[in-house]
Amino acid sequence: MSALAGIAVVIGLGLVLAACSNNLGRPTGGKNPYHHLEKGFRNPPDSPKRDIPFTKRLKFFGQAIWRNAVGKAPNIPSEHAIEREVAKAQLAAMGDNDFVSWIGHATFLVRLDGVNVLTDPVFSRRASPVSFAGPARLVPPGLRMEDLPPIDVVVISHAHYDHLDTATLESLPNKHRITAVVPLGLGKYFKDYGDVREVDWYDEVTLTSPNGGFKLTAYPAVHWSSRSLFDTNRTLWMSYGFSAGGHSVFHTGDTETHPSVFADIGKHMADNHGGCDLGLMSVGAYAPRDFMRGAHMDPEGGVSVGRDMGCKRMVPMHWGTFILSFEPFEEPRQRFVKAAGNQALVMKIGESVPFTAISE
Repeated sequence: MSALAGIAVVIGLGLVLAACSNNLGRPTGGKNPYHHLEKGFRNPPDSPKRDIPFTKRLKFFGQAIWRNAVGKAPNIPSEHAIEREVAKAQLAAMGDNDFVSWIGHATFLVRLDGVNVLTDPVFSRRASPVSFAGPARLVPPGLRMEDLPPIDVVVISHAHYDHLDTATLESLPNKHRITAVVPLGLGKYFKDYGDVREVDWYDEVTLTSPNGGFKLTAYPAVHWSSRSLFDTNRTLWMSYGFSAGGHSVFHTGDTETHPSVFADIGKHMADNHGGCDLGLMSVGAYAPRDFMRGAHMDPEGGVSVGRDMGCKRMVPMHWGTFILSFEPFEEPRQRFVKAAGNQALVMKIGESVPFTAISE
């Protein structure tokens, strides 16, 4: 084994070991919420359990290393992404309209009432703690950082490397004018940002916008967090909804389904955001199912969550950018479309869609 491969193995093994526990510490007692523990956080009550034997984790890790070392790259359909110049032209054509652009994975640019929101921004080549090993992008970001309009809000769902990329966060221009909305414990990654809001589930953030204000609510998710072997579940994870100018968006972050949480979120969004016009649904990284269950939902689960939420349209995300699991490349999209029917809005990486088209 080469030195480089050895380093990659050590890094990967650390992340696998860090995933061995979904809970850490004891309930804090008193009036603190159920999901708060003495030394971290846990999922909502009645969440699916994730008790995976250590041997199964090692098997998954070994298969992932072998696949990345000698596996054949997937065939990527030409219509999966659009050329950068086309993406830039589409973005320019949005003018002052509300729109959504898929940059890749869980990264979207969303404009609502003049407020530009960037979700889980990852522009790096790898979703990894190092630049020389770990899951590499299958296709480049649909828009480069320099193509973006001035960003007003950055939202982070949780600490995993495919959602919180420090290289991207450090490279974003005009950080001093950006409001960063992050789960509890992640504010330390945003020291150069103008306004950092560490939020708990159901906390709200409001900003001014031309026609009445921008509002974002942090919501629960069924997942976990870690960036090393030693910090499992020390920081919170979340989904989130936001609205302005008569349009509303829900971003699942990474989550498994839940028997009641998302119906409750849907009711809250109906009362506080005017409903859910567009759901950005994480439907990749679900296979093998017995390994991923409890942390990632499958495509049918994503549709179920969107319908529990009352979302009018749903975009499948968290697929087609990094290889993080073992489902076939196009399967997440295919299964999602079959389950969602005319509620599905399948975007190409780099594509921008105005809300006028989404609501038709």
